[in-house]
Amino acid sequence: MSPVRRGLLVIVLVLAPARTSGAQGSEWVEVESRALLAGGRSAEDTKRDALYGALAEAVRRVAGVTVQGSSVAVRSDSAGRVVDRYVEAVRVDAAGRALAWQVVREGWRTAKVRAIGTQVYYDLSLRVLVQRERGTADPGFAVTLATNADRFAVRGTAPSENDEVVLRVTSTMAATLTIVSIVHDSVYVLAPNVLMPEVRATAFVAREIPDATLRGSGLRFRVSLPDGVAQRTELLAVIATRHPVPLGAVLGEGTARDTGVLTLGDFNAWLVAIPRSERAVAQVPVEVRRAR
Repeated sequence: MSPVRRGLLVIVLVLAPARTSGAQGSEWVEVESRALLAGGRSAEDTKRDALYGALAEAVRRVAGVTVQGSSVAVRSDSAGRVVDRYVEAVRVDAAGRALAWQVVREGWRTAKVRAIGTQVYYDLSLRVLVQRERGTADPGFAVTLATNADRFAVRGTAPSENDEVVLRVTSTMAATLTIVSIVHDSVYVLAPNVLMPEVRATAFVAREIPDATLRGSGLRFRVSLPDGVAQRTELLAVIATRHPVPLGAVLGEGTARDTGVLTLGDFNAWLVAIPRSERAVAQVPVEVRRAR
């Protein structure tokens, strides 16, 4: 059985900037971000929180917040602030996109706060290349994305033990669909894949991905988590384009070796190169947790 039939998201954190030195309509900006080590979060979680905050602030400073006015709601627990920063940093309808970033300064700082005690912070100074979006979106071209649930459980090491994700996509125009999962600063191409080399949408006809026939033959998207990770928020996104626009990505590893993977910077560079009139986007955050 092909590995694509068995895994949805196998995560390899690749904290590497896109290989680009600048482009028309782009601007380097230096931003600072701080994250508190608290609430049971690990040092790596705290550092990622600071990264998300820095990327979001860079886009806000150069290009504004959004161009389509869509909102993304995430049901969360004590990590709500972190989730909000994550979604804002990677949202696919932003007015600008972070194509590359370089760490200027980083480090841990301890401070004593009256009535609270000792607090540990991670301070990050980042130099970010932000590309502004150009052109005008077609108001008649829109796409929606829904999932069969907003929380999914990982119950074991075998993919068949874990919850299955089924997507439902509707486009207002005939379009080619690209579906990705964004985790940290890595982007995983769920479709097209070796079993679905092209995914098409018919105008105003809802489409399940994978559909019942493909699921019956063994193609299923199932959640997974790396060792030592108890839960995380992932962002599923669909990009509908009037014509096919290949998304170049190297193959992943392990159970994701048939799935394309690229950095968030490279994905943003691909997205910003598509005229806004030629694409429509939608995104849905989901929560993946280990079953207790």
